[in-house]
Amino acid sequence: MNRLDQLEFRARARSWRRSALMIALTIAVLVAWSNYAELEEVAVATGEVVPQGQVKVIQHLEGGIISQIFVAEGDSVSAGDLLLQLDRGISGSNRDEIQIEFDGLILARSRLVAESQSTILVFPDEQAGRRPELIQAERQTYEGHKLELQSKIAVLQEQKRQRELDVRQFRAQLNSIKNNLALTLERLVMSEELLSEGLTSKIDHVQIKQEVEKLEGEMEELKSAIPRAQASISEAAERIKEEQLTFTRVALENLSDVERRIAAAREKLSRATDQVVRTEISSPIDGVVQSMRHHTIGGVARPGESLMEIVPTQERLVVEAKLSPLDIGYVRVGQNSMVKVTTYDFSRYGGLDGRVVSISPDSHVDPSTGESYFRVIAETDKNYLGEEPGDLPIAPGMEATLDIRTGSKSVMQYLLKPVIKVKSEAFRER
Repeated sequence: MNRLDQLEFRARARSWRRSALMIALTIAVLVAWSNYAELEEVAVATGEVVPQGQVKVIQHLEGGIISQIFVAEGDSVSAGDLLLQLDRGISGSNRDEIQIEFDGLILARSRLVAESQSTILVFPDEQAGRRPELIQAERQTYEGHKLELQSKIAVLQEQKRQRELDVRQFRAQLNSIKNNLALTLERLVMSEELLSEGLTSKIDHVQIKQEVEKLEGEMEELKSAIPRAQASISEAAERIKEEQLTFTRVALENLSDVERRIAAAREKLSRATDQVVRTEISSPIDGVVQSMRHHTIGGVARPGESLMEIVPTQERLVVEAKLSPLDIGYVRVGQNSMVKVTTYDFSRYGGLDGRVVSISPDSHVDPSTGESYFRVIAETDKNYLGEEPGDLPIAPGMEATLDIRTGSKSVMQYLLKPVIKVKSEAFRER
């Protein structure tokens, strides 16, 4: 071997040593990494998204004929939205009649309050806008009663005024007669003196005396007439008060009767309204319509029949999954999981962090496959993927996969697992 061959051999040897060293270092690094690097162990369960709250079954106690359908399968509804309308039939017309009666009584009460308290007539806005014809009738009744009272009082006031005028006239006449009587008495005294002296005739003296007696009679008559006229004035005033009190008393009596009738009508209206309201079937929660039993107007809803179901949307969603009995020994309540919604590509949109909240104590059998499984329920913190709630919403019924984190192992343990398994099972065959 010449010197050139020796140099080439040495160069190759150094290259082999470097390669061997690199391989050894690489193996050492890989062995060290495999001892410290850990991989998660997961138990996989498949299932679907369900609402945490119960699905609401829509039923009707009495049943009836469907007159209107407001929703379709899959529609989103809010609490209070109308779902179905049953034919109101007699209950609807009966409620309308009772409502008219009730409104009429309310308006009559307003009139009677104004009559009994002598205040301005004011009607409630609700009834005023709904029953203009009843408003007009009550207003006419109010004006009629008021005019009748005013007419009676006007007659009595005229009588009172006439008697007051009579009293003034009687007093004036009495004063005049008193003056005439005083003068006539003076004449009578003078006539008596002249008669005793024979300077006047007895006939003239008798005439003066008769005139005195006449004036005295008229004065006594006027004195008795004045109290009678004053009594008539007092009587007229009392009759005016009596008419006003009678008007108020009658209004109060009628008001009391109307109040009793209002209470009865309100009770009847409440029952009739309940009957009508029960024909309006509304959603009790926010949710999605599913499992509709009737799709045509005129269909008959039987009493207590399930008409449709409302799947809640505002409640937290959970995943109900089927776990293999082979993995049940590794799964515990409280373990974290990754929820992968099949509808959305996990590689693009990711999944949801979840937590196992329930594990069935016994296994179940899937009737379609005959395989046993344990029911596992995991809840999530939100019901959507992405940053905003409206980005990628998750709805009940979507298929999902649960990757339940049951622990972790080093890479070395994974690599040695087949060897350990073979070693533990070796030399056991008969």
